[in-house]
Amino acid sequence: MRINNKINILSIFIVLIMSGLSMAATSASNTNFNIGGCTFNFQGSTVNVASGTCSGGIANGLFYCGADATPWTTSIAGQGCSMEDNNYALGDNFCCPSGMLCNETATGLFKCEDRLVSCSNQSNKLDCNNNGCIWMDITNECSGNPRGDYGCNYYNTESSCTTDEWGIGVSGVGTASCGTVIKCAGKSFSVPASECGCQWYPDAPAGEKCQLKMAATEFISNGAPDKFECSNIYNLGNCTKGVQNVTWSSHSKVISGFVSGVPTECLDALNCNGGESTRFCGEPIIKLPWFSLFSLFSSLLIIGIYYLLSDKFKYNKSVKIQ
Repeated sequence: MRINNKINILSIFIVLIMSGLSMAATSASNTNFNIGGCTFNFQGSTVNVASGTCSGGIANGLFYCGADATPWTTSIAGQGCSMEDNNYALGDNFCCPSGMLCNETATGLFKCEDRLVSCSNQSNKLDCNNNGCIWMDITNECSGNPRGDYGCNYYNTESSCTTDEWGIGVSGVGTASCGTVIKCAGKSFSVPASECGCQWYPDAPAGEKCQLKMAATEFISNGAPDKFECSNIYNLGNCTKGVQNVTWSSHSKVISGFVSGVPTECLDALNCNGGESTRFCGEPIIKLPWFSLFSLFSSLLIIGIYYLLSDKFKYNKSVKIQ
């Protein structure tokens, strides 16, 4: 009876492990194209990415949509993390989650892999680039995740703002709603990734001229759809132990519809009403490249089998002695 109980427990243990492996393998996958971009499935949600851009928000750096709407998963060898640049070299712009670098695995093939050094500890451009990080010329600092840890006000000229070299306007701070749908005032609004970007506002105060601009458009309407535009400027506090305070101010305007103005609940849904919060920042704890999620589950499985066999051996030995 004791052995049977052990077997039943181990059976459940194995099923849980195999389920975990299955979820690990299928948690992110690309599907069909969408108009002007790509559509990916991630953790049960749809992530829309505009052509020629890297995914942001909860899927920051996991996907890249090519110039011709080719969908790339950056953890799979291809041209996703290199953003379809065949001549990619360390130090160039890339598309990866925080804490990872874009590494060439074969000629012309690249994939995101764990970075084993801290970018913030690199004090000059050469060391920064050689370690797969990116040197931010405007602030003279080394970053491992320009999109994740900067807002549009990183740029200090109209040219750099509208060019948006690092893609901050589509996957930087505050862009979590880009490529999604918000619901408010009894309606659904699309927030196309193609309508998110850094916009220069010459009349804004110094240091706030380059702002994140987004637009939300009603899905179904009888006449002109309700549509409004939002611009946010973010002030980022110090990154302390992986946590950062963020405050932002907002401006909005009606593009069409909304006879009585944009409802407050719609502004809140798009984080377009000013506010403050905290966010994760910086680089994650460095992980050893050989100890992946698969390694974890495999180790647990081996331990479980060893436990069963050793217990069975002890049981058989005690029966023989009797």
